[in-house]
Amino acid sequence: MKYFYYHWNESRGDQFDHWGTSDWYFEIGQDGYVSRSIQIYASSNALFYSEQHIEDVYGVLPEGKFELIGEEKEISKSEFECVIDSTNFTNVASTI
Repeated sequence: MKYFYYHWNESRGDQFDHWGTSDWYFEIGQDGYVSRSIQIYASSNALFYSEQHIEDVYGVLPEGKFELIGEEKEISKSEFECVIDSTNFTNVASTI
């Protein structure tokens, strides 16, 4: 697995646009696909997606192979897990 962080410096452009900018965290499997993703917004709303929770009214687990755009920062698994453990998600009660 590989883990990445990316700051998106734009708002969503949808009904949740007022949430503001967001920080994105990705867990990428050996096959190159996103297996878990986290989005944390400036408003403190946070979203979690995985193969067990693929989509809801707020969004969806990214589809297709993960492609680097050059602005991501690789992080450790422990950093990724720490974000999960310290975040209250808007769309899921538990990430387990």
